[in-house]
Amino acid sequence: MGLQIPLAWIPCDNPQRKFFPHLFARGYDAAHEFFHSAHAIFDLIMKTKLNRRTFLKKSAGLLAAFAASSDPGGTSFAREYPDIAVVEGESPANQTRKAVEILGGMKTFVQRGNRVVILPNAEWRYPGAVVNPAIAIEVARLCGEAGAGSITITTNYGIGRWGSDVVQELQAAGVKIKVPSHPKDYRIVSVPQGRVRKEVTILREALEHDVLIDIPIFKDHYGARISGSIKNLMGFNWGSIEFHQGQEYLHQAIADLASVIRPHLCVVDATRILVENGPGGPGRTIRPKKVYAGRDMVALDALCCPLLDLKPADVPHIMHLEAAGHGRADRSRMRIVQVRV
Repeated sequence: MGLQIPLAWIPCDNPQRKFFPHLFARGYDAAHEFFHSAHAIFDLIMKTKLNRRTFLKKSAGLLAAFAASSDPGGTSFAREYPDIAVVEGESPANQTRKAVEILGGMKTFVQRGNRVVILPNAEWRYPGAVVNPAIAIEVARLCGEAGAGSITITTNYGIGRWGSDVVQELQAAGVKIKVPSHPKDYRIVSVPQGRVRKEVTILREALEHDVLIDIPIFKDHYGARISGSIKNLMGFNWGSIEFHQGQEYLHQAIADLASVIRPHLCVVDATRILVENGPGGPGRTIRPKKVYAGRDMVALDALCCPLLDLKPADVPHIMHLEAAGHGRADRSRMRIVQVRV
């Protein structure tokens, strides 16, 4: 394919890069190929006499590429999306839809016929300790609109705290609610990078899916400092009480578990969050009125830390995963879009 020159090496004042940014979104090689083809066609025009039909035939491919490069929605060249969307507002459902839209829309994650598994934090009953169900309902609707073949919501703890009305709305959105009730619902999985957990017993759905969507609420946790996208994966884990062998062990066990479960999308409820006596409450809450969404659970948890007056370095399981190459905790390396609706 030839030498690939990093985009960062191309001067920002390069006139071609300035006027054709969407071409360069794919990198220098693709852009160079486009301009090389353009030069060849125009050179041919100058040196030969072309009739109308020959000219159109020769230039058709170039014009198609040009149209794609000039149109951000063009499909011939990749469009870059941010790592994280942060949407502030008063409607969790609308905020969720907007956050996913900023990331490229649910079709960026879910293809027609995909098996989608959704893991919500629906365990607790006190305000600020449980995900607003409107967020999960909207995620399910988006998956259905994207053409998901099946949508399953499951967690060790069930979703009974949300109530029967929520269950009906989820079912109306095409969701199957799976309540684990048998050892066959679980798999024992080895943890190749595990420091304290060499294997974990997790729900089959944690691995048997095409798309995994993690929906935590960001909040205080007495043992893990925070409960967010990473910690929420314990909702798949059988025997989580074994993780609680002191804070150092707990943080490493959380990281070990997260090393074998990789969500494709995380949608974080930070509309109203528990800031003390977590994870279950009751306790003092605040209202950031935000929904976060992104692909990198480490980056999301790191970005949310200031909501609890913490830094990522204050949360060992975040740093363990970053050190192992499973995500980024440095905000300066994140592409973030923040909007209000």
